[in-house]
Amino acid sequence: MLNPYLEKRLFALPVQPILVEFDPKEIAAVITQITGLSLPIMETIPAFGFAAITPISPEMIRRVNALPGVRMVHANQTKTIFQLPTSGEEWFPTSESRNMLEAEEAIKQGFTGEAVKVGVVDTGLDATHPQLQGAEWYSTISWPAREVLDENGHGSHVSSTAAGKLHHTPQGVTVEGVSRSPLVSVKCLGRGIGTGFTSEVINAMAVCYDKGARVINMSLGSEECQGGCEICPECRMVATLAQRGIIIVVAAGNSGPQEDSIGCPGCSPDALSVAAVDRNGEVAAFSSRGGDEFPLKPDVAAPGVNIYSGTSRGSVIDVQELAAGVGFASISGTSMSTPHVAGLCALLKQKDPQITTSQIKQTMATKGHSKDTITGWGIPKWSYFA
Repeated sequence: MLNPYLEKRLFALPVQPILVEFDPKEIAAVITQITGLSLPIMETIPAFGFAAITPISPEMIRRVNALPGVRMVHANQTKTIFQLPTSGEEWFPTSESRNMLEAEEAIKQGFTGEAVKVGVVDTGLDATHPQLQGAEWYSTISWPAREVLDENGHGSHVSSTAAGKLHHTPQGVTVEGVSRSPLVSVKCLGRGIGTGFTSEVINAMAVCYDKGARVINMSLGSEECQGGCEICPECRMVATLAQRGIIIVVAAGNSGPQEDSIGCPGCSPDALSVAAVDRNGEVAAFSSRGGDEFPLKPDVAAPGVNIYSGTSRGSVIDVQELAAGVGFASISGTSMSTPHVAGLCALLKQKDPQITTSQIKQTMATKGHSKDTITGWGIPKWSYFA
């Protein structure tokens, strides 16, 4: 079956990359048939039944779709980071922003998150940065080369916010992540500007899972959910991992204030989707909204304006704001609010290893404000889960 999204766009381009879905038990047979058509395979995700194929013609896409064992053929969409650079006129250090979620209260009670791995699916990280030393790091970038370094800086900033070590910068600013969790960084967005493909993102999620992450941060997305959440490969991957007890925290997107501007996979009913607010708790103008199409999104909100945290030294983000110091930056976006929530989820996972995304939403429905399509139930706080 062709994903309806791909079917409508089958002849939009002479060639396009695809993502083939199949029964994981049939991987050998399916791969043999694909290679029998002389089609180069970019990467495979055996445990979850996916294989990415380099750009091919509409005719070849139909031939792949007709192969025995193939469940569905999807478009291999382009995914991007969700981040907006800011001037740095005001800095909101993570040592302060984390307290909007009452992270310090959790730490005082002995819940540091150190027993819970946090996965970050992003542009990678600076493994020698003082806030990020000791983190595990991998890459699923499939071409033109297996990129490793975080040349963009987005992933390092996100990782530092979620679980960066306490650090006092030369500028006299103290930074500290929401949790003290071990980090598993998987670079799936690269090529200089922070872009990747659906296959690389799904593979990165799989790596995080394989490496033991119990919370996965996804400060990324695309404007369109191909075929709807029940068919979209990323949304279904979110659902699969959620069923296994993994909490997937996803950025709502930066396409506000328009209604129904939630990105994918933030639109997934199984994701914990995060809007952005400023230090006063006011929603950011850029934060994506729900609406008639997404009446239940976003789910929660967190600080995402002028967030000052560590970033990859010498990266694109780092050099944009020299006043912040080498390896630090103040940037805005739902990309920045999302790791705040991911860090809190790690603290909650330490307190209750069995807690699920659904249970977090149930608590927020009781403790947060009445749900709306702007900030969901509002900012999740540690005390809500006492």
